[in-house]
Amino acid sequence: MIFGVGLGGCGPEVLGLLDKAVDALAAAHASHVVRGQSGRYRNPAWGGVTRAPFVNAAVVLSSSLPAPSLLSVLHTIEWQCGRVRGARNAARTLDVDLLWWASSSTLVSSSLAVPHPRLWERSFAVIPLLEAIRRAGLVPPQRLVTVSSRLALAPLQAVSSSSPTRRRTIGDSERRG
Repeated sequence: MIFGVGLGGCGPEVLGLLDKAVDALAAAHASHVVRGQSGRYRNPAWGGVTRAPFVNAAVVLSSSLPAPSLLSVLHTIEWQCGRVRGARNAARTLDVDLLWWASSSTLVSSSLAVPHPRLWERSFAVIPLLEAIRRAGLVPPQRLVTVSSRLALAPLQAVSSSSPTRRRTIGDSERRG
């Protein structure tokens, strides 16, 4: 299955933690292949709990794991990177979410919903996810393209990765589609 995974966090080490999380995701299971990766985007905090800006990114991942098992892998990666779960929308070292899958169906359970129920409201998730899908060579779902164009003016600032092999900045025309 093809999944879209969102990554984000805040703090002085966030770029390194995003790189570490992508590496851990690729290594977490024999079937995992990172097929596309977005740039990193700095954006204002969501939900009003903290004023510290966040940095967000997305990857497209192939995995033979079912969505609930992949979510467990994502939570383990968060924990390995020092995430301590606190108040909703609070500052965090790392947040790794299962945002989307390449399926026309929706999965809803007590612990997981795919696509992520608030994906369509969040430019910091939509814009990097759309970029990662395109870099994976996939055709993005029309709803994602439509929402992206509506959210394109949201305050996102491209930033460079901490890793020399991943260091790059995304220009406005590339990031918007």
